[in-house]
Amino acid sequence: MKLQLSCFVLSFALYSCSHQTQQPTPKLQHAQLTEPQSELIAQGISRLMHSKPIILDKDAFLNNSVLVIGNMKGHESQDKGFNNTPDSFELLIKNKQCFIRHLDSKATELLPGVSCEAIN
Repeated sequence: MKLQLSCFVLSFALYSCSHQTQQPTPKLQHAQLTEPQSELIAQGISRLMHSKPIILDKDAFLNNSVLVIGNMKGHESQDKGFNNTPDSFELLIKNKQCFIRHLDSKATELLPGVSCEAIN
């Protein structure tokens, strides 16, 4: 009898845990900057790509969520002698935090101090 009761309690507990209403995990959304922050974005891209510092236009990510950078000097693929094609990046947001993602590799980097908003 104790074994049956224990099995019932365990089954009920497992059922309850598996049927709780869970909030969906927020997904990364496309974003744009709320103000010019090209230096912080450039630092994030340099960290993400393991490259030397780069300089971006002041309007980068102000009007859209994608940025294409051609011929990144100091990029690791260029250092290894590969053909350096343009790199594309997207600005993303999740829980009010901004991220930069390299479109080819899907590598993603948090951008501390950057203010952005979701694009609907």
